[in-house]
Amino acid sequence: MLEIKNITKIYKTEGFTQKALDNVSINFRKSEFVSILGPSGSGKTTLLNIVGGLDKYTSGNLIINEISTKKYKDKDWDSYRNHRIGFVFQSYNLIPHQSVLSNVELALTLSGIGKKERKRRAIKVLKEVGLSDHINKRPNQLSGGQMQRVAIARALINNPDILLADEPTGALDSETSIQIMNLLKKISKDKLVIMVTHNPELAKEYSSRIISLKDGKVTDDTNPYNGEEIFYKKDKKYKKTNMTFLTALSLSLNNLMTKKGRTLLTAFAGSIGIIGIALILSLSTGVNNYIKKVQEDTLTSYPLMIQKNSIDTSSLMSSFLDKSSKTEHDNNFVYSKDIMTDMISTMYSGVTTNNLKEFKKYIENNKELKKYSNDIKYSYNLDLQIYTKDYLKVNPSNMMDMFGFSNQYDTGGIAIFSELSTNKKLLNSQYDVVKGRMPNDYNELVLIVDDNNELSDYVLYSIGLKDQKELQETMKNMMMGEEIKEFDQTKFSYDDILSLEYKLVLNSDYYEYDGDVWQDQTNNLSYLKDIVDNGIALKVVGIIKPSEGSNISVTNGVGYTKMLSDYVINKINESEIAKDQINNPDINIFTNDNFKDLETYEGNLNKIGVMDLEDPYIINIYPKDFESKDKIEEIIKSYNDSKESEIDKIEYTDYVGLLMSSVTTIVNVIGYVLIAFVSISLIVSSIMIGIITYISVLERTKEIGILRSIGASKKDISRVFNAETFIVGLTSGVIGIILHILLLHDPKN
Repeated sequence: MLEIKNITKIYKTEGFTQKALDNVSINFRKSEFVSILGPSGSGKTTLLNIVGGLDKYTSGNLIINEISTKKYKDKDWDSYRNHRIGFVFQSYNLIPHQSVLSNVELALTLSGIGKKERKRRAIKVLKEVGLSDHINKRPNQLSGGQMQRVAIARALINNPDILLADEPTGALDSETSIQIMNLLKKISKDKLVIMVTHNPELAKEYSSRIISLKDGKVTDDTNPYNGEEIFYKKDKKYKKTNMTFLTALSLSLNNLMTKKGRTLLTAFAGSIGIIGIALILSLSTGVNNYIKKVQEDTLTSYPLMIQKNSIDTSSLMSSFLDKSSKTEHDNNFVYSKDIMTDMISTMYSGVTTNNLKEFKKYIENNKELKKYSNDIKYSYNLDLQIYTKDYLKVNPSNMMDMFGFSNQYDTGGIAIFSELSTNKKLLNSQYDVVKGRMPNDYNELVLIVDDNNELSDYVLYSIGLKDQKELQETMKNMMMGEEIKEFDQTKFSYDDILSLEYKLVLNSDYYEYDGDVWQDQTNNLSYLKDIVDNGIALKVVGIIKPSEGSNISVTNGVGYTKMLSDYVINKINESEIAKDQINNPDINIFTNDNFKDLETYEGNLNKIGVMDLEDPYIINIYPKDFESKDKIEEIIKSYNDSKESEIDKIEYTDYVGLLMSSVTTIVNVIGYVLIAFVSISLIVSSIMIGIITYISVLERTKEIGILRSIGASKKDISRVFNAETFIVGLTSGVIGIILHILLLHDPKN
């Protein structure tokens, strides 16, 4: 019926391994009274727990009716404990807030037995152990012997095949011990009874078999059994154990009702905590979301900028502004204040060259830096050459030439075409799509309008939506002294915008090989039209505008993806002119002369547009918030500290630190206020958690152990805790609603 075969049990803790059972093999008869003797630590209780399914063996096998338990799942062990095993403990392990009848019925509730049948069976088994007159008493109203009889009745209620008793007489006097031993001996006539005891006298007098253990091994067996005569009946399939939520509610409610005062106080505290936490969380979430949004938008406009050629802007501004020291002068004269010399000295001495190629590798391998960044944008010293179909150059725009400004000032600091963020989540939070969609490919663009669906006329002229000749005529009239007429506001349909197409020309396309050198054909109108006609087609696929509450700086212009920049650079690098110059680093391909210095060679490469994607010209790091910005600065400092040479260290410009330092102070103040609010909610939450944990764990540990021993699954135990939490939470909610109604009640109504 039951066979323990080569079972070993090892307990492992930190730095310590304990072998509780060492290759133990025992066969048990269908019905016998087996006592297991041995000193403390010999493995007796471990063996009992393994037989009872409360503990799992490390190796070996536990065989029940010729069926191995190696592949038993948790639900199989739960069913095994509920239907085949009955436990009797030294300390009785009765649930104090349940009646004697309810304690005995408990195992039947897991078996799915109806209420009437449960009561009938429980009364019957209590009568068999001599307790029919005590069914409505609580355990604390019984003697030690009576409580142990209740435990035996509970163990027998499901008619198990095996009864396991762990020191059943350890807490009883001699007379009561004899009564319990006689009862166990009587039970062993029909069942297998396995008892762990330290009392060899009782074992010899009442047991039919004594097994001695020492150091996890069987040292003696007074009546061994080889199993040859065993009669195996077909193993019965028992129903899976299951505790209904109503049963869990009943157990929890009975437990809580024994502590009415504390339960009400807990519920009352919970109601205050629930109301307080809800208010604090609402306020905290709203303010934090707003701050996060402002920070993201601010830092999107003012990233940490690392340029290949960098000037210490902070020192430059300090040299211009910080002249606080005073020198005593003769009041009869006016003296010069030396600012420009210091500023020029600081400017030239402060120019550093950053090794962005190496720093980019560092960034790509630094997960911490990426964690604190919304986006990291690599920019290259390359102007995208973009034209309309009518050959109007829209980027870099030549529009400002008509005002007498050179190209370096053509936009007055306003970027018409700009690269969008690679962080799609951030991009979608900053902009709303008015019409169309966001760009998904290298040749797709979006038009960016302001929150009122407006574009400045500067942008409209620059991108060819308005005729630049109109502006030229206006300027001509103004110079002739004529009155300038105001233009009517122009509007464009979404379809007009989404039909816009441009042509992109590679920087390398401007040059043609004439058999000896490469010639610049920029001023060759016929050649220019030809390369524009054959240029890369770009299409506006969407119209976007800043989201409500967004503070981003780019609100007018055209946006393109990083894919376009990478595509153009790769195409230029693969061009014939680029390969010709790279393969002949000593020859100037425009003059066929030898280079005099390396700078001229690099100047040719820049002129053609040759770029190394691994060596950016500018790296813009967009922190998630001000705290993240500080973390990123610490990472950059750590990078610099790892470099021995000053040349290898990185200098960067912190526009946020220079222009918006006051925002940090405001955010910190708000943060401290929120922390104070959150601290209150945390204290309330901690009190609630402490109370619930105290009630649900410390006071119900014994009950959990009892439920597990009679076959309750982990899910059933969770259901008990959930039921108690539900009751306390429901009570807290009801109290909170009542208090809320009373506080808001107007006595006049």
